[in-house]
Amino acid sequence: MNAIVLNTLTGAVSEYTRHEFQSITPTHAGAATGLYAFGGDLDVDLPIVATIRLPATLRESTLKKRIDMAYLSMRGEGCAQFSVLGPDDFPWDYQFPLRSSGQTRCQVGKGIRENYLGFALSNPAGQAFTLDRIEILTLESKTRRV
Repeated sequence: MNAIVLNTLTGAVSEYTRHEFQSITPTHAGAATGLYAFGGDLDVDLPIVATIRLPATLRESTLKKRIDMAYLSMRGEGCAQFSVLGPDDFPWDYQFPLRSSGQTRCQVGKGIRENYLGFALSNPAGQAFTLDRIEILTLESKTRRV
């Protein structure tokens, strides 16, 4: 069972997948197995992997799209993972390094051609990061709609 938490001040939603919390405060959570304190860099003994997911939406027109590049304004260390989500949330995953400049890009496969595209970003190693912006450069087919 998962616990879904909503921050009523910001509207941010988090999902806990390893714990069956039944009550949460800003500093602690309670479950049948005990009381848990929030804080630190680990979830019990595992790195905290975050995933930001944007829903699949119809991009600017009904013409098929190809993604040329994903540009990210993102600070952190190590590598992150960018995913392109196609039909039925099928993911195409791509690893890319985070740069000290805070500006990076992720080259995605040239064969993805869809009308509805969604995107996700994660930190597979659990490292800290700050994301300010994602820009997706898409190229349209001239005639292909189906």
